[in-house]
Amino acid sequence: MKLVQIAVLAAAVSLGGSVIAQAAATPAKGLKITKITGTVNIMKDGVIVMTLKPGDSIPEIKDNQMTFAVVEGSMELQAGGKAITAGAGANFSVTSNRSEVEISVTAGAPVAIKSESGHNVVLTPNTTVSMVNTRGKVEISVEKGNAVVSNASGGETQSVKAGETASIPAMPPAPIAAAAPAPAKEEPEAEIPAETPADAAVTVPVTEPPPTTVIQTQTVEEATEVSGSNP
Repeated sequence: MKLVQIAVLAAAVSLGGSVIAQAAATPAKGLKITKITGTVNIMKDGVIVMTLKPGDSIPEIKDNQMTFAVVEGSMELQAGGKAITAGAGANFSVTSNRSEVEISVTAGAPVAIKSESGHNVVLTPNTTVSMVNTRGKVEISVEKGNAVVSNASGGETQSVKAGETASIPAMPPAPIAAAAPAPAKEEPEAEIPAETPADAAVTVPVTEPPPTTVIQTQTVEEATEVSGSNP
């Protein structure tokens, strides 16, 4: 009987160890505070669980749903690839589930969200939106309140009201490759005459003299007239 109990206990321990190992291998879900410049209250179900001030060690938040109240200064938060910035007076809740992030802002200061593509979404007080990544886009649905959407440069502003949706790219556009410069025109290389070795024999061309022209001369004999009186 004891052997059976030991075997069952060993099996239970082995199974428990397997479950723990699987849980450890699963990527941790949660929210990440990246910066605070003042006093921030972190709340869960309406109860303050921690108060952070500049210089405090920022905790790792494994819970995927939390509420934040910025008493003074500002804070920055990462959730589902989105960067959330809030200033003094802001009260908001964040829920992050895989490809969806829901942000709800209560009374107080507005909250700004920057997507992966660099687009900005500003939530006014008493606004709730959900941002879902799907098919290369982020679908923004305003459940209540009002949101202002603009591109990375701040232009093309769009106001989205309760019951409306907007779509933005999920990722920034690929950089445009610079055009390759035209190849330089190659100039033909001048031919360099081969150098004559110093000990090489130099051939001097011999010019034959022109043929001598012989001018024929005619001998003219002077005739002497003989007079009859001469002997």
